[in-house]
Amino acid sequence: MLNDRQIKEIADSLLPTFIPKNDAETELTFNFTVPPNHTYKVWYEKRHTTWVFVKSEKVKI
Repeated sequence: MLNDRQIKEIADSLLPTFIPKNDAETELTFNFTVPPNHTYKVWYEKRHTTWVFVKSEKVKI
């Protein structure tokens, strides 16, 4: 299992592929999986022009 820092670092590295095309959007969420079977959901909020990590949770599949 990953710690909070590791989850944030992975999510931050994936963030550019999930940024909405609509500049008016202020929130986004996405899931990612770390092999073999650890899936996480992460939340971001847009503050001014920067997307800021808010929280994460482990997803049970």
